[in-house]
Amino acid sequence: MILAEQAKQLYSESFGKEKTRVFFSHGRLEIIGNHTDHQGGLCLVAGCDLGITAAVRPNKDGAIRMVSEGYAPFQFYLDELALRKGEKGTTIALAKGVLSRMKELGFKIGGFSAALKGDLPAGSGLSSSAAVEALLVKIIDALYNNDDIDPLLSAKIGQYAENVFFGKPCGLLDQIGCCYGNMAYVDFGDPDNVLVEPIPYNLPLKVILIHTGGSHAGLDDLYASIPSDMFSVAHNVLGVERLADATMMEFMQRVCVPNPSVSERAKLRAQHFYDECARVRSARKALIEKDPGTFIQDIRLSQESSHALLANTFVPGRYEQSPQQAVDIANKIIGHGGARIMGGGFAGSAICFVYPDDAKEFVQNMSRYYGASNVIPMTIVKGGPVEVK
Repeated sequence: MILAEQAKQLYSESFGKEKTRVFFSHGRLEIIGNHTDHQGGLCLVAGCDLGITAAVRPNKDGAIRMVSEGYAPFQFYLDELALRKGEKGTTIALAKGVLSRMKELGFKIGGFSAALKGDLPAGSGLSSSAAVEALLVKIIDALYNNDDIDPLLSAKIGQYAENVFFGKPCGLLDQIGCCYGNMAYVDFGDPDNVLVEPIPYNLPLKVILIHTGGSHAGLDDLYASIPSDMFSVAHNVLGVERLADATMMEFMQRVCVPNPSVSERAKLRAQHFYDECARVRSARKALIEKDPGTFIQDIRLSQESSHALLANTFVPGRYEQSPQQAVDIANKIIGHGGARIMGGGFAGSAICFVYPDDAKEFVQNMSRYYGASNVIPMTIVKGGPVEVK
């Protein structure tokens, strides 16, 4: 939610009592399309009402000064945009990356002081880094440009900052979710011309996030194995760069041919890709036609596929606090709704779609397992980062 007064108070405590402008950037929810973006596939992503609020004031000395509750404050100058040792993986890297890329693209950049307050739960998979990137682009655009950077370019600037400066080889999905808001149907088929179709969310389903409290630490190899397996099938079975470059029929014709260069798990993960893209098309149609029954069915099938084929719903041997455990518990009490893992998987959160008549009891029962603060009713919000007038 927008925490304007809290951000202003933090600014006052950190930089002095000055008039500030307030900006808000929301987090994102991965609705369906688990691990399809890096293969040129289809996804549905949405903006949520949790996010990051910043109280900001421009300056003339070319300094970037940022403070955020729970993190060490930092400062650097516009002639110091090169990364220093130890800055990868930090908010400093994101800020330098955004500024560097905007400068390269011909936008004006300048100094500012900012105090940030957020309510994105740590480790929940709501993409705090992408929200920060979108926030920074918005601030610099509003302070020093015409405040008209389109959401896709904003997303690409954020991705650049995360890939090159922060050091995380993410796709574009998180940034699109934070820069567009609403529901967005995304087609990654042409990486140079990603297609984004905003879709209003008008289904009679409440969105509830279950934050399991599990940690993503030490899971880099597990995450990396998924695109690696899919690429191995694309290259060694289908003879193409990405799975999207071959059809489902071509995959079915070749997958059963013995091929020692790919594992059976890799083949199952490739099968998930083709099935998941078909579910995204179906869920998009259900959103447009306001068909909650089909949408719920697609959510449930997506979860089953992530569990059985993608194998990313829990770390082997660590079922406790896993997204799979949350989904299993939710499915016992969710009524006619549906639940699936949210984000990259293995740890983090589950996203649940619940009919209004079942929502109160569902939240109460899930809170007995995870605590009330970790069972979070969400609102899908419009529009991407904004200046709060």
